[in-house]
Amino acid sequence: MNKKQALILGIALVLLFAGIPLATSSTLSASPDVEIYAFDQNPAGNDKGNEWVALYNPSNGSMDIGNWTLETEDGERETIPEGTILYPLAYYVYTPPYQWRDNSDDAITLSDSKGEEVDRTLVVSDNENDNRHWMRNDSEWIFDVKELEKGEIWGGVVKHVVDGDTVDVSFRI
Repeated sequence: MNKKQALILGIALVLLFAGIPLATSSTLSASPDVEIYAFDQNPAGNDKGNEWVALYNPSNGSMDIGNWTLETEDGERETIPEGTILYPLAYYVYTPPYQWRDNSDDAITLSDSKGEEVDRTLVVSDNENDNRHWMRNDSEWIFDVKELEKGEIWGGVVKHVVDGDTVDVSFRI
């Protein structure tokens, strides 16, 4: 590769990488495409600070979910921090710092910043205290982990939620 080709390639790469943030920031969507994807209402051990809810953005646009709320059947409400952006095909995991959910007969409602309902789970129970969690599978909810590529159901245990996109899982095959 000569100097001219290297220069052209370098300029093309700079334009490509400079264009990605511009495209991402300009594609914020106001439509309620975000869904509640999975949740654990009764993690192993102490529930305080270990319960979690995973939201998923199936759309091709970024979603500003700041100031959206997650509310339980008992009216316990948590607000997603202002400025939280959920990128296309990405997940956001929210973990309240206290015991937020009931283990029996509880549901979650996700509402946007205007208070309009975006999604709702079924009323479900989890009395197992073992980190199995409820997960959306097409139009139904399952109480396990599904490997979507093979269509097999695997049992699994979420050992630890590290951050918004990382969890430690131990699978039972």
